[in-house]
Amino acid sequence: MKNWRIAIILILILLFTANYKIGLVFSQDGPKKELPPEAAKAEAEVKGGEAKKKEEKPAAEEGKKEEKGKEKEEVKKTITAPAPVLEIKRLEAEQPLYSIELRDVELVDLFRVVAHDYNFNILVDKEVSGKITASFTSITLEEAMDGIAEISNLILQKEGSMIKVSPNLITKTFVLKYIEAKKLFIQTTTGTGTKQTSIIYDLLSDKGKVLLGTQPNSIMVIDYPSNIARVEEYLRVIDQRMASRVFKLKFLKASEIVGETSATTTSAAMPTAAPTTGAPTAGAGK
Repeated sequence: MKNWRIAIILILILLFTANYKIGLVFSQDGPKKELPPEAAKAEAEVKGGEAKKKEEKPAAEEGKKEEKGKEKEEVKKTITAPAPVLEIKRLEAEQPLYSIELRDVELVDLFRVVAHDYNFNILVDKEVSGKITASFTSITLEEAMDGIAEISNLILQKEGSMIKVSPNLITKTFVLKYIEAKKLFIQTTTGTGTKQTSIIYDLLSDKGKVLLGTQPNSIMVIDYPSNIARVEEYLRVIDQRMASRVFKLKFLKASEIVGETSATTTSAAMPTAAPTTGAPTAGAGK
């Protein structure tokens, strides 16, 4: 009897274990219950938002990488840009000779350094501007400054122990012989009024000016010497006497060459001459 009881107990235990495993499998792999429409929509929106975030995250990371790359390039350009060079070395010689190396140096800074380090009294005009690049060897400071002033359109005026540096602007008056000085100027009307300009301004620097001169039929030009020379050459070319000749035509009419309108206008403008006797004049020079 005991054996039977034990056998029945074992059978019940096996049946209970089998039923538990079958229920667990059914609960995991069984068909899913359908959610209500509102719950399904909310679940879809949540999943869509998560997917969108996953897509946006790599794009944002790529944008940050690009910005960092641009910043590195800008820093690299800033570091590799050549810096101005201003070196003045005293050479071992009986006379005070120097070796000077200049690259993209502001003229104002150059004169300031020379005045401070080498006991010069230099007064620089506020209109002085620009940069200089040059190399000198075995030269005095005075010679170097004279060369720099010449190439930079500056003038050095020595008054006692002081050196004044200013733009080398000169004034020259040109008297015209054959063309009217007023015709070189153009009147333009702007919102603020009438302004007078001249084609000569194309030959001048930003500091250059051209005005009507005080002498009859003259203009006054203010600028650097090199630009004054350009204006002088320009005026020499255009200030020429106009030559004219009269030709008698045998086979063509004058109206066929210059047009009837031009011929009529010219005839009306010319005074009527009294009739003369004798053979007509073939040509005349003037």
